[in-house]
Amino acid sequence: MTEKTLAKTLQLGAVRQIGMVVRDLEKSMVNYQRSFGVGPFAVFHFRPEKSYVRGRDGKIALKIGIAPLTPELSLELIEVEEGQPFHLDFLKANGEGVQHLGFVCNDYERVLSQAESMNIPVLMSAETFVEGMGHVRGAYLDTLDLAGVLFEVIEIRPVAGA
Repeated sequence: MTEKTLAKTLQLGAVRQIGMVVRDLEKSMVNYQRSFGVGPFAVFHFRPEKSYVRGRDGKIALKIGIAPLTPELSLELIEVEEGQPFHLDFLKANGEGVQHLGFVCNDYERVLSQAESMNIPVLMSAETFVEGMGHVRGAYLDTLDLAGVLFEVIEIRPVAGA
């Protein structure tokens, strides 16, 4: 199954984010700005209220830098600050690089149900309020063997005043 076929089967829509795991966020942002003109980056600390790693409660903290590549597509650089999210496994196995493609979806529960019916496990999920965005839920699907990259399913529900 190709990446495109898998995304279509899951009804994910267009890719909205390219997610890369890095060891040093500050250094990586400078490199992307100097080398490719990508930026400016918005930086935030992601410490979700609820998070699960491989189905278990797991406290995580990520430092994330996001910059637009086009009006519809952003680059997300991720540095692990705390916990044992699978991002560390990725770094150990592959070094820095593209870890996931993110899809903002309108029916989060349906996508997760469809993935489950296809025997695609959720590696990590998180839920929290993000200033300026609203209530955000995200889940990383274990699509690496199927598509060569993980898929992240993202739901954003704007909240009044967010």
